[in-house]
Amino acid sequence: MDEDPEVERIKEKKLESLLNHRPASLTGEGQDDVIDISDADFAQKILQGNLPAVVDFWAPWCEPCTDMEPIFRRIASKYRGKMKFARLNIDENKSTARAYFMKSIPTMMIFSDGEEKGRVVGRVSELELETAIIPYILG
Repeated sequence: MDEDPEVERIKEKKLESLLNHRPASLTGEGQDDVIDISDADFAQKILQGNLPAVVDFWAPWCEPCTDMEPIFRRIASKYRGKMKFARLNIDENKSTARAYFMKSIPTMMIFSDGEEKGRVVGRVSELELETAIIPYILG
């Protein structure tokens, strides 16, 4: 009996997704370039830091969030030492997500001098994300 073409397409897409979204610890990409933050350390690591920062507000069930992770990690690796890159799981850190009125994810928020300077919302290209953060790196 032949497999349904739609089922085959779904299987292929899932396999591709699994291969492309391996954790950084398995791929070796950006292991030290992106930090995980929480409600407890958000202020210390982001608002009181000496570098501008980009925080990726995400959730594990969000497909666009998982699509953005490798892009976020590549940019973090590229700008290592010039900007801080962090990820905050909104399911586990509801206080910070509420404080910044998270309505859509993924949302990448740009912080400088302890203040929000901008947002990039949704699945965007590497160029779009990079274009949004460069002004804050250059100061």
